[in-house]
Amino acid sequence: MYILESIGNLFRAMLGKTGDTSFQVPRLDVITHTLQTIDYAHHEIHGGSSFSAHYSLTTAATDAHRTGLFIKTPATGKLCHLIVSFGASAAATFSICEAPTIAANIGSHAAVIYNRYRDSSTSSGCFDNATTPAAGKFTTLTEAQIAGDVTWATGTVIRSATMQAGVGPKPAGGESRDAQEYILKANTKYVFLITNVGANANTHNILVDWYEHANKQA
Repeated sequence: MYILESIGNLFRAMLGKTGDTSFQVPRLDVITHTLQTIDYAHHEIHGGSSFSAHYSLTTAATDAHRTGLFIKTPATGKLCHLIVSFGASAAATFSICEAPTIAANIGSHAAVIYNRYRDSSTSSGCFDNATTPAAGKFTTLTEAQIAGDVTWATGTVIRSATMQAGVGPKPAGGESRDAQEYILKANTKYVFLITNVGANANTHNILVDWYEHANKQA
């Protein structure tokens, strides 16, 4: 009896739990016989917890004109594991601004944060910069809007670099997600910013991808 029970436990250990009451035998590739897996960020897309926001704008032909994308992270619950990519058609710099000073209702609000699993009904817990912030939305920022905020300050610039003109979008970090990812602070404002270098009509592109996952640390 003990031997049969041990065999049963070994067999169950070889199976993969699916998240419901069933188990699955791990799949092997037909040609190579290698075990097929997906990384965790990919898994979060399948689970309906991965989100995306994008903003594109062509500036005036003016030096130092800026384009920004604003989100505020949830106060409690899930952490945002985020990567960001920037692109520009002419010379520019990018900056990731943490806890900037920005007045409420600056920018254009109610842009939709999209769930990357398109059949999922789960919404992001991030907020826009409206007077009454809305969850599942983000705010876009133009030069006129940023310049019109007399309180504006960049806060902590956790990354900034010169961009290669006419190439992009490029990740603000390494070439792999492992090297790019930031786990954002809870209940914190972030602005992802592109700034012109030189008087050029410049097409700015900002693409932010993240998944929201509960912190398992005690």
